[in-house]
Amino acid sequence: MPSVRASEVISLPFRRPALFGVALGFSAILYLLNLQAGLYDVSNPRWVITMGGLVLLSPLFNGAFILLARQAKDGPDPRLSLGRALSRTAVLYGPLVAGELVVNLGVAIGMLLFVLPGIYLGLRWSLYKQAILVDGKGAVAGMRVSFERTHSGRALVELFVALSVCYAPTLAFGYATMAVQLGVAGEIVAILLSSLTFAWANTFLTLRYLRGVPASSGA
Repeated sequence: MPSVRASEVISLPFRRPALFGVALGFSAILYLLNLQAGLYDVSNPRWVITMGGLVLLSPLFNGAFILLARQAKDGPDPRLSLGRALSRTAVLYGPLVAGELVVNLGVAIGMLLFVLPGIYLGLRWSLYKQAILVDGKGAVAGMRVSFERTHSGRALVELFVALSVCYAPTLAFGYATMAVQLGVAGEIVAILLSSLTFAWANTFLTLRYLRGVPASSGA
């Protein structure tokens, strides 16, 4: 089975403006939530607001992006608007939220156990949203499908390398701004880089999942 091409991952979010719009919207909301408390600032009472908003909103934005990316893979279809993508995601909102909670909890526990188990589980469960949205699976079934699709060492290496590349610009910029404060311009750049990370990571995972799914299947 051919690998996902880097050029397709990079270009797809820009070929359909709605894709980058979803990524930008999610990154802007995440930025506003982080003003309350950072994702890792558990001691802050407002951390509950940040984490709650992330868990409840992430499935909607990720779901809409995945459905639009799936459609855009085979060419523009004006029938699938952003509104319709959100409506279809809302139908599967329950399984998506359940999967978000279980996966985040599992990865968090794994990270506490010397980090590597958390990374491993994150990679093994990285395709559960696609299984739910493309094939209409439930949360547990979606996680099981993701495990089946990522069982080989080659698959894990591919996922780790690709996702590391997707997250690298955001992480590098975050570390850089810890030493140098860039003000409003820095915040804007951070949101844009976060949008690219969201878009490229979701595009890669969706295209990779679709490699094993017939074009006529799905919800």
